[in-house]
Amino acid sequence: MASKRIKKTPAVQTPADQAHALWLATLGAVSIAQKRGGTVISGLIAEGHGLQTRAQKLAQQVGTATTAKVQDALAPFRAGFKRNAKKVRAVVQGGLAEALAKLGIPSKRDIDELTQRIAALSKQLKVKNAR
Repeated sequence: MASKRIKKTPAVQTPADQAHALWLATLGAVSIAQKRGGTVISGLIAEGHGLQTRAQKLAQQVGTATTAKVQDALAPFRAGFKRNAKKVRAVVQGGLAEALAKLGIPSKRDIDELTQRIAALSKQLKVKNAR
């Protein structure tokens, strides 16, 4: 059997040797692309398009599944947050009303009651003045 002798390239050691090897590899790629013509580039474009489509579908599926899982995981926290927010709101409003009362500032309810009493007194005065 005849065996082919394959030239062994020496181990690339220096940056200059690495640059030279990269240059030779680039020239080889250009030579192959020229020999095979546009079919290589067309094939690469088609493969890239297919990969992009598959990647977009996968990303969409993963995104949808992840969103659903996150929503399910957050549901108990949302319910608890709403309950706690109502409690905190009530405590803050009660404390604020108490502080305003100590300062002598009337609440909205106090002002509404006074407005109704003034309206009733105004009606009574109009009735007495009309007689």
